[in-house]
Amino acid sequence: MPPSIMRAHLAAPLFIALATTTASASARAEGPEPAPPTGAAGGQDAASKGTTDIDNAGKFAQVKKPEEEESTDATELQISAGGLMATGNSRSGAVTGQGTFRLRRKIHEFGAAIAANYGVAAADKDSDLEPNVANVQGKLRYDIFFHKRISAFVMFTQRHDPFQGLTYRLNFDPGFAFYVLQKKDHRLWFEAGYDLQHDIRCRPSAPDDVCATEMLLPEDETFTNHSARLFAGYAITWDEKISFSTGFEYLQSVIDAKKYRFVWDMAFQASIIERLSLAITFTLRYDKTLLPEFRPLDTTTAFNLVYKFF
Repeated sequence: MPPSIMRAHLAAPLFIALATTTASASARAEGPEPAPPTGAAGGQDAASKGTTDIDNAGKFAQVKKPEEEESTDATELQISAGGLMATGNSRSGAVTGQGTFRLRRKIHEFGAAIAANYGVAAADKDSDLEPNVANVQGKLRYDIFFHKRISAFVMFTQRHDPFQGLTYRLNFDPGFAFYVLQKKDHRLWFEAGYDLQHDIRCRPSAPDDVCATEMLLPEDETFTNHSARLFAGYAITWDEKISFSTGFEYLQSVIDAKKYRFVWDMAFQASIIERLSLAITFTLRYDKTLLPEFRPLDTTTAFNLVYKFF
């Protein structure tokens, strides 16, 4: 058989098979399409649905909103007052009062406080009542938080206490504070900075209204000191009904190493009824910058009723 005829006979089956396949495909196209399988691997491409097939994880991970941090904004104002009276063979009376204010808005915080204590006593029924406690204290402070845990601050405090030989004491304290815990009801922080202390002094025998200039030599009228300041504070509130706070301040003179002072205070407060609480406070002061005739250690313990406005 000639080669050309042989090639035609061999190609015929191939053309028939191709035609049959084409016709079959055309017939399927004209009829209704079967529904795609519903399995994960069939039908529409899984990636186009926004899903993956890894361990049937389902959807791609969605971007979550960061958890909102607890707000540190606060507005606090409270006043406290207490007293004691004794009569009989010995007579005594004492009153104490305090007011505090704290305002925090975003990176700014302002605080103010004032406290006063006054007491009189007579050793026997024939003696006159004489003052044995008389002091007034005040504080102003401003913080700016350039980090959620770190602030720069400036603070002014003043004290009038003739029984410590102080007609007037002014302290100026700039520094930095670092908050280990910074929550509305739970705070732990440390401070470091500088302290400028300026005293106007009186002798123990001087009346309250007599300035040191009438009782002392010119070189003893005033005293100015420069110190390094360290402070640690802690405060916690449970269920808005019970609170505890404490603080320790140490100041070391950079002029005379023998002159230093520290203050430790603590307060416990428990709610009686809404907004009204009972508070117990204790303050210890050890001051080696006082005149030699004064004892360096003083303590004050007070029981007060506290009203919180907001």
